[in-house]
Amino acid sequence: MSGDHDDDAPHEEHEEHANHEAWVIPYADLLTLLMAMFIALFAISSVNVTKAKQVAAGFNAAIGAKPIDPGINAAASGGQVVAGSGNEGNSGKSAETGITGSSMLQQVLRNKANLDAQKSAENRSLKSIEQQLQTQARKLGISNQLSFELQPRGLVVRIVSDNVLFPSGSADLQPTGLQVLRLVGRALKTIDNPILIEGHTDNVPVSSALYRSNWGLSTARAESVLLFLVQDQGLAEDRMRPTGWADLHPIVSNSTPEGRAKNRRVELVIQSKAVDAALQANGLDAKSASGANGSQVWVSPQLNQVVGNLANGG
Repeated sequence: MSGDHDDDAPHEEHEEHANHEAWVIPYADLLTLLMAMFIALFAISSVNVTKAKQVAAGFNAAIGAKPIDPGINAAASGGQVVAGSGNEGNSGKSAETGITGSSMLQQVLRNKANLDAQKSAENRSLKSIEQQLQTQARKLGISNQLSFELQPRGLVVRIVSDNVLFPSGSADLQPTGLQVLRLVGRALKTIDNPILIEGHTDNVPVSSALYRSNWGLSTARAESVLLFLVQDQGLAEDRMRPTGWADLHPIVSNSTPEGRAKNRRVELVIQSKAVDAALQANGLDAKSASGANGSQVWVSPQLNQVVGNLANGG
């Protein structure tokens, strides 16, 4: 009976438990797809066309190349237009913008290569000028009064002013200084590069009836050199710019008398014409300003300003 009773008793069915975490799997898949989509969008994003145009224009102006046609299309650039899934007008405009920007960047790279080639050729010319000056200075026995440094901005001809160009605290040229400047002037007549004339002092303050500070003294010395090169050597005045730097740019420490003597100097910078063109094209050519003694001072920009300017598309 008990067996029959067991067989006839209804079996109790167990209720299945609902999986309340099943949403996690499709949610994770969705996040993965979204992440992949944003990565793809970032990878195919177009360049900043405005900055690309500005950089391209700067390089074109620097090397005298033909301006880039803003109407460059996909056929000219060899690119392919990928249609989007949204509004066809907007997607077509976006594709054209990306292709134009890519073409401009390619043109910038070509212009930069041309500019580098020009600078390399010009450096060889400036090196030849340096060798010529060194040879003539040795013949005249004044080689210890000149030193040279080839910098990105051009060839720097450094003349010690202490008891060579000027007496202490003065901007009147001495006979020995005239000999040195005639030598340099003859070399400068063989080229047409722009020239910066920079006066430098040590950090000992100067105070006299003529010069109230080292700014006035360094500027007056640069102007004296310019006037001599114009009047005695016949160099064109408009290719030269005098600048007074006071004691802002020492080449050695001012802590010793020997160091201060080296810092009292005049530098003639035979500028690279390629760099000068790039400066002017980007609004960074030499600017006039009022000096400490009321005279006009020409401030020449540093090369890193050009690099930063071009990198920012300005």
